[in-house]
Amino acid sequence: MHRATTISAVLAAVAATATAIAFGVVMTVMVSGPSVASPAIAQKTGKPCTACHTTPPALNAAGKKYKQSMGK
Repeated sequence: MHRATTISAVLAAVAATATAIAFGVVMTVMVSGPSVASPAIAQKTGKPCTACHTTPPALNAAGKKYKQSMGK
């Protein structure tokens, strides 16, 4: 009977860990903001994504300049 109790305890710990991981993933997705990289901008400008991005959504100097000029 001791072995069954140990197995139950291990399974409970695994279930609790899986639940905690799932909760963390859900919260990360819910809290993170939307990505700012948009293929529509590349289509609009006729330039490749790499013209404004180093690794999307990170902007290079040209991308930062374009972003600043969008509201003007």
